[in-house]
Amino acid sequence: MNKDVYIRDTEIYHYNNEIIFNPSKKYPEGLNFDIKSDAKIYEEIRNLFIDMNLDKENIGKKAWNPFKEFIKKGDHVIIKPNLVREINPLNGNTDCLITNFSIIRPIIDYVLKALEKTGSLIVGDAPVQECIFEEVIKLNGLDSAIQTYNQKGYNIQLIDLRKHQNPDLKCKIVSINKDSSLCEIDKYWDKYAITNYDLKKMHEHHHEGVHEYLLPECVLNANVIINLPKPKTHRKAGMTACMKNFVGVNSLKEYLPHHRNGSISEHGDEYPEKNCLKKVQSNIKNYTYTRNIIIRGLNKICLGLEKLLGLDRYLEGSWHGNDTIWRTILDINKVILYADKEGKLQDQPQRIIFNLADMIIGGEKEGPLKPSPKEVGILVASFNQLNMDRTICQIMGFNPNKIKYIFEGYNLKKYQISSSKKYKNICNVNIKTINKNFIPTDGWSDYLLDK
Repeated sequence: MNKDVYIRDTEIYHYNNEIIFNPSKKYPEGLNFDIKSDAKIYEEIRNLFIDMNLDKENIGKKAWNPFKEFIKKGDHVIIKPNLVREINPLNGNTDCLITNFSIIRPIIDYVLKALEKTGSLIVGDAPVQECIFEEVIKLNGLDSAIQTYNQKGYNIQLIDLRKHQNPDLKCKIVSINKDSSLCEIDKYWDKYAITNYDLKKMHEHHHEGVHEYLLPECVLNANVIINLPKPKTHRKAGMTACMKNFVGVNSLKEYLPHHRNGSISEHGDEYPEKNCLKKVQSNIKNYTYTRNIIIRGLNKICLGLEKLLGLDRYLEGSWHGNDTIWRTILDINKVILYADKEGKLQDQPQRIIFNLADMIIGGEKEGPLKPSPKEVGILVASFNQLNMDRTICQIMGFNPNKIKYIFEGYNLKKYQISSSKKYKNICNVNIKTINKNFIPTDGWSDYLLDK
């Protein structure tokens, strides 16, 4: 598939979630349902597909089927939005937190057209531990929309991909082992960590020479995955867009190393300098798996002392020195592209990935869980998530060479995500003219800015 990146500047800076979508002009290809959505955004996504020359010979005709080149009758399709959680504890704004339904809606319509009531369509995500799935799917009417489609004779499943919350979910372990990007730091495997999860479980699946991830069978069975990220700043990775969004197809977070415990001098990457208070705090988290009152108190003490003494404010690997999370991101993207239905990695990609990023409103400052809204008005699409993330990074105003999973992604020799290194030729516009000046998270401050 064409690996170019397409940008459409919609000049739309808010979502109108209360509109009942009835097109002011009937599209020749049909697909008219009385379902809540945003008519303007729907039309911009449709225009983006036209910009991409999808099913070029039928544009403007009843037969136009933009997904027909990569979705065939009988295919199994997964739509992967970024659902995160139902609340933004910083400011209450979820428009900058989750993929809006106005982005998901036209994707569903055109997938249904391509499938012609064959195969299967699943909308699914594995959001963070504290997310209440039943609540997050109510935002913007995703759950009620799926019900409406199904009442009209379609069969769309809406699935929580977290094994703990959905114990009947069938999953397979995918072993990447010596081909993992974590292998370079395996001598420190006993330091692999993710906040609030059981590290013993993690170390069963990530130790020297062994690296395993847990994927739902429905994801491995997919012929096509449509990835709908909500680009935001990210405390541990610098930014999150297409590639980080795929972390949400792993069904148990204990399989996802996010940082290494301890300071740099202790072969960790949790924080720069040795700090006894941080070490105690980290150890408590590693054995309680919860954000209890003791942890919150220690957080405040640490931050207060560090501010008073002029020390660094970093915790839990939430800074630009994190040397672990980018490796996990690359591993997951290798798996999502190359693992077959049995979870075995093959030499050739096993499924098509189509990415469309919801940047009508992005998230800046303390993302990904507590972002502040950033009006951007842009839609971005590509069949290559690495090229697309490089472009989104530049839209944010960041230097892509300082986002390790992007920089190192182009250096992969096996299980490549993109073989193209012609950065100047991967976008349909001059990306240097677009800079939305996102404010990075505190742990990345001026480090990321493209100077």
